[in-house]
Amino acid sequence: MNILLIGAERGIGATMAQQLSDGPDAQVIKTSRQYAALQAAESGQWTVHCDLQDPTSMSRLAEQLTDQFDRIDWLINCAGVLHNDQYMPEKSLKQVNQAQMIDQFLTNAVGHLLLLQATQGLLTQGHAAVVASISARIGSIGDNHLGGWYAYRMSKAALNMGLRTTAIEWARQVPQVKFLLLHPGTTDTDLSKPFQQRLPAGQLQSPATTAQLLLQQIRKHQHHPHKYPLYLDHHGNTVPW
Repeated sequence: MNILLIGAERGIGATMAQQLSDGPDAQVIKTSRQYAALQAAESGQWTVHCDLQDPTSMSRLAEQLTDQFDRIDWLINCAGVLHNDQYMPEKSLKQVNQAQMIDQFLTNAVGHLLLLQATQGLLTQGHAAVVASISARIGSIGDNHLGGWYAYRMSKAALNMGLRTTAIEWARQVPQVKFLLLHPGTTDTDLSKPFQQRLPAGQLQSPATTAQLLLQQIRKHQHHPHKYPLYLDHHGNTVPW
């Protein structure tokens, strides 16, 4: 089985890659903006550069994969941004700004769709395939009771809509490709570090726990009969759109 894992250099993505490589018969293709070229490792994993804000990078990735693999069985996209050295999540409307909004939309939503566009030929070869994007409960419109975090909420909601729209389109010709949107839970990674002090006791998960739970959901629901994506949390509970 060929598994393309986007955003695999750290956090949840890196841990999922490790857990997948420990299983039988899995070729794991790890991508990151940090990797320079497609290379094979002794572990059976491959590494390749991919920047979700650069369409040329995604096209080059698809060309490299086509040269090495005849298909992709699972595409797991863990790439996402909440904060960086330039900004933190907005607490109020007054803090909303165009640059932050664009940066998060490019990575959290637009990049996921352009990657599907680039790799469609590898995912739609007639075999059963899974597209799983790491979304977030915070992208749920129906579950928004706190406000704030405008760019992250809006970009994750856009990701949800984008994958749902793609799933409907592909269901007409390649219904064997199934889509999942997964909320990982609060995980001890760089993304959550600035906000961990306010968490209730026991709510913070290790990357290993999160990766295990998410892979369980992918395996359990990879053949679901619906043309729409399933929007689930890490325990398999449905998240409202």
